Amino acid sequence: KFTIVIPTLGTRSPEFVRLLTSIQEQTKKNLEVIVASQDHHSIVAKDIEQFSESLNIQHIQLTKKGLAFSRNQAIPFITGEIVTFSDDDCWYPQNAFETVKVAAENRPQSDVLCFQIFDPEQNAYYKNYPSQPIEKLNMRQVLQRSSIEIFIKLKRINKDELLFHEDFGLGAKYPSGEENIMLSNLFQNGYSLSYINQVVVHHAKPSQQSRLNLKSFMSKGPLFKQIFGPGVGFIMLTALFLKKFNHLDQPFTFYFAAIKEMSAYKRK
Repeated sequence: KFTIVIPTLGTRSPEFVRLLTSIQEQTKKNLEVIVASQDHHSIVAKDIEQFSESLNIQHIQLTKKGLAFSRNQAIPFITGEIVTFSDDDCWYPQNAFETVKVAAENRPQSDVLCFQIFDPEQNAYYKNYPSQPIEKLNMRQVLQRSSIEIFIKLKRINKDELLFHEDFGLGAKYPSGEENIMLSNLFQNGYSLSYINQVVVHHAKPSQQSRLNLKSFMSKGPLFKQIFGPGVGFIMLTALFLKKFNHLDQPFTFYFAAIKEMSAYKRK
């Protein structure tokens, strides 16, 4: 049994309905959906209603916003053996969960399975993925993962270890990185993460500029400090700055802002 956790603000009905339709049309049928709405609850409930007979959906209504927060609130309700954390604007190819099921059976020693995201409208991969599978990811590769491509085996990992850091992610102080912190904690606790070079989810590919705006780059300072501590975190931030230098609008402004934010941030 799979569980799909879907946080939503209720502001993207067409995309949300597209997602639920893609789940409804899966060749793998034993699926549980947990929708955590953070606003516009009645709109979300109305969208869910049309799938009430075909999908097993729980709807949790929250009074606080935040992607990491809503995921954390949904975790206690999970009853599946494998969980994935979806976005309300992604959607799945028809055989996605069958693909994951086969991959999970073929890799009994893997605790977390990571796949590929593809944008069929731009005919482009979400990021530059390796062409070959990787049986055991290293820390650098763990940091390159996106939440919607991750499938976690709950027979091997306790739900208490899945908590997302609520200072990070959309709606929080720092707009990304919540999945990287969670995965790095699992990695550091000795769990095995594998990569399978197959597409299991669709999502629009964002522009390079949207990924590397000032707020996004500033958040990398606290993110690296949280994962690695101040010393190694500073080295990681500097390495990222040098790698992305030509893609930043104002490289040194971005870099020093990230250092300032890193210095002010207190690890939790």
